[in-house]
Amino acid sequence: MSLDQSQVALRDDQQSTQPIEQLAVEEDPHEFELTGLGLITVVSGLVLAIFLVSLDSAIVATAVPYVTAEFKSAGDTAWYGSAYTLATCALQPIAGKLYAKFPIKTMFLIFMAIFEIGSLVCATAPNAVGLIVGRAIAGAGAAGCTTGGFSIVAVSVRLPRRTTYLSILQSTFGIGIMLGPLLGGVLTQGATWRWCFYINLPIGAITVLFLVLFFHPPKSNGNNTAKQKMASLDMVGLLLFAPATIMMLLALQWGGLEYAWGSATIIGLFVGSAVLVSVFALWQAYKGDDAMIPPRLFTKRVVFFACLTELFAMGTVYIAIFYLPQWFQIVKGVSPTRSGVMYLPLSISDVASALMVGVLLPYVGLTNPFILTGTTLLAVGSGLLSTLNTSSGGKYWIPYQILPGMGAGITLWMPYVAIQTVLKAEDIPVATALLQFFQSFGAALFLALAQAVFSSIFYAALKSSDIVGLDLSAIVHAAPAEFRQLVPKENLAQVLNAYNQGVTSTFYLGAGLAAAACFASFGIQWKSFKPKTE
Repeated sequence: MSLDQSQVALRDDQQSTQPIEQLAVEEDPHEFELTGLGLITVVSGLVLAIFLVSLDSAIVATAVPYVTAEFKSAGDTAWYGSAYTLATCALQPIAGKLYAKFPIKTMFLIFMAIFEIGSLVCATAPNAVGLIVGRAIAGAGAAGCTTGGFSIVAVSVRLPRRTTYLSILQSTFGIGIMLGPLLGGVLTQGATWRWCFYINLPIGAITVLFLVLFFHPPKSNGNNTAKQKMASLDMVGLLLFAPATIMMLLALQWGGLEYAWGSATIIGLFVGSAVLVSVFALWQAYKGDDAMIPPRLFTKRVVFFACLTELFAMGTVYIAIFYLPQWFQIVKGVSPTRSGVMYLPLSISDVASALMVGVLLPYVGLTNPFILTGTTLLAVGSGLLSTLNTSSGGKYWIPYQILPGMGAGITLWMPYVAIQTVLKAEDIPVATALLQFFQSFGAALFLALAQAVFSSIFYAALKSSDIVGLDLSAIVHAAPAEFRQLVPKENLAQVLNAYNQGVTSTFYLGAGLAAAACFASFGIQWKSFKPKTE
């Protein structure tokens, strides 16, 4: 890895010859800029779209028991979430290419329409298969909505002010992910699980209306016909990348749960993914600038190290997002709704810090100090979470959430600003899609590793105790709702201590990933986006 990073740094363009460079005014040419009511309305529409997309990635979690009861299909529950994730990850790079080749407004509206169609299919699904198909369609639409939102801001607002609006979009993304389980529980218990998807339709329609009425970017000056643009999309690359991604994610999701890590199924998925990734890399090198992911992008230090930073940081954040609510439900014995309330310190600090830094960043003009601060907070906060025990009260778990929440709010959107500071306008959509992919892939990859850590530590702690007569495997893999039903009262304290050891061990992994993100961020060149003053 060190050799590759050295080669990347050597091949980078001459943007790192000074410790801190300033962005010249001519580097940020804008023939088109939104202001006033138009800007407010368009950004509001994008906020709604990104909220829905992020909400959809998490809202189904608390609805699964009700869906399973209605469809009587317990074997399909994992697909309700993974179908959305698989489609999103597999299609994110081609979404960036589409935004680079076709009118940005048209592409965003198409992706939004696909997302809405998928939501309608989910809401009206007559069976589990229909719901899974709808989730995949919605995921395909979501692949382009977030990338499109960041890209629209990039072409509509000049850099010093742009950072404020990027912070709004990123904080919205965080709100959706964190409120998803809570809102899903409220809608499911108050009405029906189908409203988890019906809610997308009127809100999505508002987004479409706002962009149709207020977003009118100039037409592209390109002379290529639609047929020529379609031919330049690198469909071969897509046909290699999509199955490679899906196989890798399936292996990560199934390993240790559906199948043993050493089973033929998991090994076959890993090998198949590795082979396709190798062929894909060779194909991208052959295609050059016409590739779905142009190799020259990875020779840019800012892209290479921004993607690594995003990969590791998102792993840290998702470990906290996934395991904290479970810790509240199982160790503290609270309901899913109550755990959502107890989880608010992380959510609120995430949003507040993102908005605060969005205001400060234009005055500082550099992303690097914020990335270093954010990743440090993530590491320290994850370390503090690893010290929780079964008797820890609010004076511990409230402040311990605030630090990683602030770290997430500061860190996760900074790489987007960093690439927009350095890259040319035509490269921003593809690079943005790459960052989105590494975010999603980091969440899936490191959640799988965290699950392996949790299961092994929890199981070992149970075996080392003097508890007899319990189905240890069933307890390790139990859902929060059924956990306490499987454990006799006289053994509950010991089992909860073992469970606490398993959960807190995942936070050690999170702290290590945050440290890796901090280290990777040193590769992002220090370039100010404040205009030069004569």
